[in-house]
Amino acid sequence: MKTIKLGNKEIGTGCPTYVIAEIGFNHGGYIDLAALMIEKAAETGVDAVKFQTFKASDLVCEDAEHFKVIESCELSADDHEKLIAIAKDNDVAFLSTPFSNQSVDMLEKVNVPGYKVASMDITNLPFLKYIASFGKPMIISTGMATIAEILEAINSVKDAGNGKIVLLHCISKYPVDAKEANLRNISYFKEIFGLPVGYSDHGVENITSYVAVSLGACLIEKHFTVDKTMPGPDHKISANPQEMIQLVQGIRTIEESMGKRFNTIERPDKKEATMFRRSIYSKVDIPKGTVINAGMVKCVRPQNGLAPKYYTVVISRTAKVDIPKDTPISFDVI
Repeated sequence: MKTIKLGNKEIGTGCPTYVIAEIGFNHGGYIDLAALMIEKAAETGVDAVKFQTFKASDLVCEDAEHFKVIESCELSADDHEKLIAIAKDNDVAFLSTPFSNQSVDMLEKVNVPGYKVASMDITNLPFLKYIASFGKPMIISTGMATIAEILEAINSVKDAGNGKIVLLHCISKYPVDAKEANLRNISYFKEIFGLPVGYSDHGVENITSYVAVSLGACLIEKHFTVDKTMPGPDHKISANPQEMIQLVQGIRTIEESMGKRFNTIERPDKKEATMFRRSIYSKVDIPKGTVINAGMVKCVRPQNGLAPKYYTVVISRTAKVDIPKDTPISFDVI
């Protein structure tokens, strides 16, 4: 399975898990707060911060109850340029989810390295094709989607000449309970779609992200805030800086503990075999010329003599020399 290059980092099997702090519209439209969130997210060790690029009218009807709230979170082209500069200064990638062709055009002007597609747009095939036409990596969330719908989305992107796809297993509930996470879909999606697969974590705790990484998720996306008590729908389910630090550190520890497949020559515990494994020892003094029987030998630690698999061979052999009690048995003495 090939990897996908996003900015200066590779995403896929064998690569460090790519971690995205999803700021979304937790900034509330305040550019200074958005800047602070980028800086605080960068301090946690994430690889990227992600925003949402939209006009409220592209998302909901103007008479909708929450239209004004969404409208207040719009970011201008100038805002994007400022935030991208701050992200660059803090050595994290800047990503965004567009919600219209015009949003994509704006993001192209500021040269984002890739796109995140929201679950709500996985069936919006014309929109997927438009994003795909720019040839940049696309991270596609699969919340609410059937297998057939996911396949249609993949084919639409590929038909537009773009094979740089990362799928995100996602449950579109806020928050999602661990028992609803269905993380086995990560390996299933990798198998049937042949693409890198990550996990968009809408849970309050980090446990499902840890399990996802253990199951092969190559990317973790987690909502991020600097203060869970701030007004807004996503702050309560977002990780604060300390929780994001724990998430990143936990993921890195999991990666180290997963290690690699090894043969017997490469085992890191090979040297411990001498101490912990048994071998055959004399249980009593065995004079030279004695035919050895089961009552004369034992299998104990450390492994300095013949392995227990030679036990039946040792029995009925004749001692070539005097063998004192508690001597490791070798073919040199029998």
